[in-house]
Amino acid sequence: MDSKTYPPSGNGQNGQDGSRYGNQRANNFKVSIDAFNHVPDEYIPPKRTGEYDAAQRNTRENFEVNIPRKRPAAQRPSGAKAPASKAAAQKKKAASNRRRTAGKKRSEPARVLTPEQKAKMKERKKLKRTRGLMIFFICAVIVTIITAAASSLALATINDILVLKKSDSAKTVSVVIPEGSDFDDVYDILCDNGLVRQRFITKLFCKFRHYDKAYSSKQKKDVKIEYNPGVYYLEPDSGIEVMLETIKVSNSVSKDTVRLTFPEGWTIAQVFEKIEKYNVCTAEKLYANLDIAGQQFSFYKNIPANSGRYLKAEGYIFPDTYDFYIGENANSVLKKLFSNFTKKWTTEFKAKAKSLGMTQDQIIILASIIQREAKDKSQMHVISSVLHNRLNDSATYPQLQMNSTKEYITAVNKYNVFSDFYYSIYLDSYNTYSIEGLPPGAICNPGIDAIEAALNPSDTNYHFFCHDAKGNIYLAETAAEHQKNTEKIFYESD
Repeated sequence: MDSKTYPPSGNGQNGQDGSRYGNQRANNFKVSIDAFNHVPDEYIPPKRTGEYDAAQRNTRENFEVNIPRKRPAAQRPSGAKAPASKAAAQKKKAASNRRRTAGKKRSEPARVLTPEQKAKMKERKKLKRTRGLMIFFICAVIVTIITAAASSLALATINDILVLKKSDSAKTVSVVIPEGSDFDDVYDILCDNGLVRQRFITKLFCKFRHYDKAYSSKQKKDVKIEYNPGVYYLEPDSGIEVMLETIKVSNSVSKDTVRLTFPEGWTIAQVFEKIEKYNVCTAEKLYANLDIAGQQFSFYKNIPANSGRYLKAEGYIFPDTYDFYIGENANSVLKKLFSNFTKKWTTEFKAKAKSLGMTQDQIIILASIIQREAKDKSQMHVISSVLHNRLNDSATYPQLQMNSTKEYITAVNKYNVFSDFYYSIYLDSYNTYSIEGLPPGAICNPGIDAIEAALNPSDTNYHFFCHDAKGNIYLAETAAEHQKNTEKIFYESD
């Protein structure tokens, strides 16, 4: 609102000018606050003095402040909009009310319901409440099932890893680890045999814990873990880490070692019995791993599976002194034994066997018979000549007729490795009084002297030999001479 200028009010006592202008000032009382402009000097009433001035300073007529209605555009802040008019504000408010009430139904007068309508409404409410309870119950059941399944899954996974709960009825499981198996192969075999229940989650844990790799200080990086092929007897409640450690290469339960010596002429049954006696490994595990460990060596793969043969490995456990760990892995033990044979069977031996027209296996079988028949090294070459002469004249001497071959099965049977049925079969297959030529397999593990004797027989015409009680040897070219020698031994022993 524009400010106005009023004339002087007069003295205020006679009421002539004062009543007119005084009332006008009272009726036109205005307040205006302008933070930016000072009231011009012409709007300020003249200063009064004396008692009249003091009295008038507190009167309503004297209180007058000029406030411009609109700030000049030049004095408004940049970007500020001019105040909207009252009509525009009312229009805006009405639009806001329309938006707020949009979609709302107008209140209608309450209807009077009939008893049937009330019953139907009550039934609908009851049905709605029942449906709500059913939905709640179904959701609760689903949540319970999911929670139980998740809890069971978590407990089973933890048990696979940490073995929190052991079963008294759990049976030992035998698994076969093929040669060249990596972590994924071994893990799948364990799962397939029921040793790991939570296949996916437990494998993630193994990967997280780096059970599938090991740090190599030589290569200064993680490398794949190698696993020993063989047959392993694992406990379901031992845990995934223990099972993997059992199968790993160079696994040893203890740092304690034992040194064992196996004499020439011992059978595999005797060797395994001693290994078990000194707590290196059980004989059962060694027998179970024989073929799997042997397949890692080329010489073993070339051994023929002769009909009636008891053990392919018999003859290839080289007699020597070995160092073993207490509680060592069966496959690791057998590797040491077979590795020693590969060192002892030299290229010279291989060439000599070829010149004789014999295979490595035939030489080992022959050497095993020489080892058991000879009293000592001095008799080995001449006994070798008897065997070679009979083999070379198979038409006249089809059977070797060696007592030691039949005694081998009898000696092995003391370890309860045969049933009665198989005992009779092996007894017949190793009886060189009835079979032709060499027996199907070696009858002991020959030493280096016996092998050299089998490769280098003495040059003789002997076809028979026998011993007296003191181990003295009697040789013969013909059957008649041999008969005389046996009679002589018999009568002298009396």
